[in-house]
Amino acid sequence: MTVERLPDLNTPRGNHRTFVIGDEIVVLGGHTEGFKPLETGEYYADGSWHTMSMLYPHQNGFAAKLPDGKIMLGGGNAEAFGIGQSWGAEIYDPQTHTFSPTGIMTQKRALSSALTLHDGRILITGNWYADDSYEIWSAKEGFVPGDTLLPGWSAPFVMHASQDDIIIFGRFDTRGDDVSGIVKHIKGKTEQIPLLEKWDVSHNYFLLPGDYQIDDYTYLIPATDITAGQTAIIKVANGEFSLLEMEKPIPSQGPDGNHISWGYLQVDRSEGIFWLQGFATKTGRMYFARLGYDGKQPASFFYADAPDGFQNVVARLMPGNRMIVAGGLGYVKDSFPPLADNFKTYSSAYIFHTDIPKKTAVPLWVIIICILAAAGLIFFILLKFRKHNEEEPDTTDESRINLMEQISALIEEKELYRRKNLRITDVASELATNKTYVSIILNNLSGESFTTMITRYRVMYAQKLLREHSDMMLDEVADQSGFSSRTTFFRNFKVVTGMTPQEWKNQTEKNG
Repeated sequence: MTVERLPDLNTPRGNHRTFVIGDEIVVLGGHTEGFKPLETGEYYADGSWHTMSMLYPHQNGFAAKLPDGKIMLGGGNAEAFGIGQSWGAEIYDPQTHTFSPTGIMTQKRALSSALTLHDGRILITGNWYADDSYEIWSAKEGFVPGDTLLPGWSAPFVMHASQDDIIIFGRFDTRGDDVSGIVKHIKGKTEQIPLLEKWDVSHNYFLLPGDYQIDDYTYLIPATDITAGQTAIIKVANGEFSLLEMEKPIPSQGPDGNHISWGYLQVDRSEGIFWLQGFATKTGRMYFARLGYDGKQPASFFYADAPDGFQNVVARLMPGNRMIVAGGLGYVKDSFPPLADNFKTYSSAYIFHTDIPKKTAVPLWVIIICILAAAGLIFFILLKFRKHNEEEPDTTDESRINLMEQISALIEEKELYRRKNLRITDVASELATNKTYVSIILNNLSGESFTTMITRYRVMYAQKLLREHSDMMLDEVADQSGFSSRTTFFRNFKVVTGMTPQEWKNQTEKNG
């Protein structure tokens, strides 16, 4: 695994939220040196970090993704040193890098969690040193109170057990006491799960339910045996708990013999795998494990070292099997599980690359011959390209209509629009012509640009998936339709149809 060092954040921070939105890295809130809350965020673009002003600090608050790609932040500690709770909530727009208020919650909260419901509403629950309940936010009604929760949880897991049921559970109550094994159904039932009494689930903070969701009503959660210290994966499917069967156990020690604390889990639904993050407090070494959903695919393990050790922080999954860490806290050396030093915050940022190209030593004389041959080939291609571009293409009406038909047939039959990085040069190459001519044909005969046409095809394909596969998650619909990100999908779908994907899906189902 190779490590790429990014420029440092503008402000050292820990207990913040990190998101990967499309190709952009965003960090929001947290606290800085002296355990002081921050009311700023930063996003990485054009080789540097750009600071944004937030409305509230949200240190130890909740976060949730909205259906339109925006992010809701709420609650958190009211004072320095992680003291108290707060009311405020706001919404971050990644397109404009701005924040807008969205009212106040029905009660002050810290160390809370949130779940985005099927209809786009947000359920919030969890608290710290205060009573716990749940409440539901919607754009139309704001925050609406729900029932009190007993025993109450801090940073609980909250997930769909079915279309109409939600479960809440976690290791600690609102005072930090162990309440392992208790599972609360929003519908009213409370049950005791013996598996959760033997296996300690990770403290659920920094990640969202969608990060460890592998299918509708199915989630994977890392857990540690309370007696042996072995790490395993708990599978929660339709509210039922079981251990994921694995071909080999997850190693508890690294190749250097030092103990690994495995904690955060994130899924990659496009590849049917999940990533597990580990940390060695003795050396500051960072570990990653790549495993299949079924637990039977061969696991791959990666690690990296930094001269002074890496910061203790959750890594976020990026496209291309990469992980980003930005900011973070210090840690108590040799602690298990890692104990955070909230008074030490970092500004360093790294990208971990797990796809490593193989390198083969090549003799110098071979390199020289290849360079000379390449130079000659480039010169020949440039001459041919110039001659080709100087030739006047057939511009009769019949030929232009014929080429337009070929363009449409090519894109539809080969479903080229499903390629995330499709360019006009790719289509021109398939048709043995140049991109300028293709662009002219599209604008003159269809009245739309290449980008607009491809977007239209992608939206049409997304509509087909929504009609024929009603249980398919919207993230997967976006991915299979060729959109580069969830945000791009939601924005373009609404531009073409005038509705969000969920609104269009609901209307289609209602109309039969």
